[in-house]
Amino acid sequence: MHRHSTSLLPRFCRVFLLLICLFAAGAQAQAQTNMVVSDPIALRNDYGYELIGRLKDRVLLFRDKYDEFEVQAFDGQMRNAWNRKLEDLDKNGIQVLAVVGGKNDFSVIYKVRKRGTTLLKVHKYDPGANLIDTMTVKNYGERVFSPPIIDVLKSEDKNCLIALNSAEHSQMEATCFRLDKMQVLWDKSIHLDDNFYESNIKSMAISNAGDYFLVTELNNRRSKLDEHEYQVLHVRDLTERIVRVPLRDFLTTDVKFVYDNLNHHLVGVGLYSEKNRDRANGFFYLKAGADDSAITLRYEAFSDKVISILRRKDVADDTKGITDADIQQVILRRDGGALVIAERHHEIQRGTSASRGFWRDGMRVVMDYYYDDLLLIALHPDGQPHWTTVLHKKQYSQDDEATFSSYFLFPTPERLHFMFNDEIKYENTCSDYIVSPVGDFDRNSLMNTFGQGLRLRFRDALPLSLHECLVPSEFRNKLRLVLLRF
Repeated sequence: MHRHSTSLLPRFCRVFLLLICLFAAGAQAQAQTNMVVSDPIALRNDYGYELIGRLKDRVLLFRDKYDEFEVQAFDGQMRNAWNRKLEDLDKNGIQVLAVVGGKNDFSVIYKVRKRGTTLLKVHKYDPGANLIDTMTVKNYGERVFSPPIIDVLKSEDKNCLIALNSAEHSQMEATCFRLDKMQVLWDKSIHLDDNFYESNIKSMAISNAGDYFLVTELNNRRSKLDEHEYQVLHVRDLTERIVRVPLRDFLTTDVKFVYDNLNHHLVGVGLYSEKNRDRANGFFYLKAGADDSAITLRYEAFSDKVISILRRKDVADDTKGITDADIQQVILRRDGGALVIAERHHEIQRGTSASRGFWRDGMRVVMDYYYDDLLLIALHPDGQPHWTTVLHKKQYSQDDEATFSSYFLFPTPERLHFMFNDEIKYENTCSDYIVSPVGDFDRNSLMNTFGQGLRLRFRDALPLSLHECLVPSEFRNKLRLVLLRF
């Protein structure tokens, strides 16, 4: 759910779209972009909203309005077509966890508390927002001292979901279910020790078939380098196993794992450091087979040229590496390779040493957010670099949870589009890096928002088709939906 000004989760693009883009031949001439904007929607009484996508000939928006839930539909010109309240959802005690759009329906996954008992439920609707099916995924019972804290993890095809209850430190309850069949696949309590909790947890992934992977890291410090390793907990149905991957050569600074449903591999790409975890000196590629065997691990140092471009100075004799870099996306290729997108970003707290947003001694805590250059690395199936490209941008914002920062990756059949705000302010310009299958790129002006009442949340955009995407805009407590056609 997008709560007004708080959504930091970057979206993953569909695999087949990237594959077309990476291997397609053809003209690279810039295609004209058309923009259609909806009428403003007042958000004063809304708790949050979610872009559902296009079902049949309507674009659907889910709205959580505190005391009621509503679906709003728009036609091809983004004119309001109809509104429908979801009367079947109770008004009290409900927390919406996810809204998932499918090909011919959409589902609302929510937690409800009644008479001290917590239930996890799913309601499925047709394109007209009419209820067509319901399912109780799990009854958590009465838990006075540890009420469930539930997060939902979605597979690549959005049909398989895992609900994770992390309310207790000693165990994590995992429930896997499918939306297309409205069926619970498995329900399991995973007993955790200190190695599988809090800062040691590095990544999670789920396959389209319901396999769950929890990746933790141990001994990521120089004094324990000989014992440095990843532990991959693999849960399949009701069985679980742990695979250990030694990492004795380097320290790591960041990693992201995804599951390759086409080639049946778990793929992880991260950044490594030779001495100081504050600086990355290169990247590593890790791949494990479906049976958790045949581990591939490859390290590749950043070239002086890449470091110089990212740091914007000559560093031929400087091996300090790159600071403030994180892996944002790992997009899989059909041949087993991948496109890795890293972004340089950091935040600074100014004011007192108090927690965020609190006042102390008459001083307010201020959070500064910096989101800068993108590093793109295309990898062959064995982890060998195919090409590397740096896309420059420079974004700064304050006290907004970086809602309007970062980027949106939208692949079309001929190229990759990286869209972002040039500056984070009420009226600005937006740019679009157009990247070819071999890493060449052009930077173009996408739009100018002066006088249009638009402030685009690119990181929360949603692909609608091969040539269309939907971008939410929040400007002075009003929501507009911007439809871009390429």
